[in-house]
Amino acid sequence: MLARSLSFARRDDRRVFAGVAGGFADQHGIDATVVRGVLVVLTFAAGLGLLLYAFGALVSEPAGAVLPPRHPTDARRVVSVVCVGLGMLLVVRSTGVWLGDALMVPLAVVIAGIVVLGLIRPDLHDRSDDSHWSELASGPRARTRLFAGAALVAVGLVIVGTRGGVSSNVRTGVLATAFTVLGIAVLLGPWLAGMARSAAEDRRQRIRLNEREAMAAHLHDSVLQTLALIQRTAGDPRRTVTLARQQERDLREWLYGTTDAVSGSLTSAMRAMVSDVEATYDITIELVMVGDADLTDTHAGLVAAAREACVNVAKHSGATSAAVYVEVGPTELECWVRDRGRGFDQADAALRRTERRGITDSIDARLERLGGRSHIESVPGVGTEVHLAVPVSAVSQDAVR
Repeated sequence: MLARSLSFARRDDRRVFAGVAGGFADQHGIDATVVRGVLVVLTFAAGLGLLLYAFGALVSEPAGAVLPPRHPTDARRVVSVVCVGLGMLLVVRSTGVWLGDALMVPLAVVIAGIVVLGLIRPDLHDRSDDSHWSELASGPRARTRLFAGAALVAVGLVIVGTRGGVSSNVRTGVLATAFTVLGIAVLLGPWLAGMARSAAEDRRQRIRLNEREAMAAHLHDSVLQTLALIQRTAGDPRRTVTLARQQERDLREWLYGTTDAVSGSLTSAMRAMVSDVEATYDITIELVMVGDADLTDTHAGLVAAAREACVNVAKHSGATSAAVYVEVGPTELECWVRDRGRGFDQADAALRRTERRGITDSIDARLERLGGRSHIESVPGVGTEVHLAVPVSAVSQDAVR
């Protein structure tokens, strides 16, 4: 149970090395900068930080693994991580495997100051330098963060400069650097924070402007162009309805992000097939999907057979709409194509010699090669239903052709 509660997945982006520290921080609601700072300090304590990082890389899950819900960011968790790091430092110090207080204490203080300042932020590397500094110095408690970080860095430098065995020149340089850091924080900190807030606000305005321009360009290239086409085809109701349905589908995908994330899925292939048939033959097709699967060769063959059935509806049934229902079962993939057109008499010999040949070649034969089957029910004056089924298994690419 404890191992499950501490589990985490490595980051696949915004990482420094393997994404261990960032992944642990994301899962447990901790600032990744704090975790990295603790690991850096522990690395100087007999290499404990490197050992912890390697152990985390071994036990962590790959990016995208299913894990318990992430914890929200919590200051208490941040403090707990810092306390655990200090406890490990004291344990290593008690064992004697220690580089000495003269080095470790100033190092810990300086790294703490750097962490507070937020200078180690690889998750901002994909932004511009101006954006990095505006994110650093703006926001809530920006002045407090600047002053506290500068003070910690200065204290660390003072500790180094006041240690025994340090030459007077080194002591003078270190103390001068410490006071310079404090002076810059006191004199320029408020000005830098204000300037950073202005830069952040300008950046937000630019983002809004870019989004507005992108939206205007998309609406011009899609909705306005479609409206112009509808005006020119107002005398053709079927063409007008087809254009309107295509634009509705595109607009919904753009607004609500319903575009398939995986282009190689059965759902994306069926949607693309329906859109193509609607655009080519001016017919309305309602698609219902129950389940989804990867687009294997078998599934691609069924999509091709379903397309031929939809084309037959558009060309021969006289119907203005059709319905396609697809269900992914544990052992079989099934598809039904229905219309309420004129139908046909399956016993008609003349029909068997003409239209039935296309059904035999494009639907029956294709599914037989895939190990599937097809069945057609048609009643004159009522409509037609085509039932297609293939096993849920992969076959060679030649069978699809």
